[in-house]
Amino acid sequence: MKTGYKIAAWVVVAVAGAIITHTNPLWWLAGAVVGKFALRLILTVALAVVLYVLFYALIIAGVLWILIN
Repeated sequence: MKTGYKIAAWVVVAVAGAIITHTNPLWWLAGAVVGKFALRLILTVALAVVLYVLFYALIIAGVLWILIN
């Protein structure tokens, strides 16, 4: 998506939230940016944990495979 469209989408979210709740659009914009960052961070950590567990299980399975054969 082009940068102009991204900025327009963020502004629309901020203005719509501000109109609905009668608050400052900058608070909505800041909240949306922080929320996006937090969501990406949580998803990255979750992916890292899943990959760690899978690789650990793969190593254990490989060692057991060698011991059994």
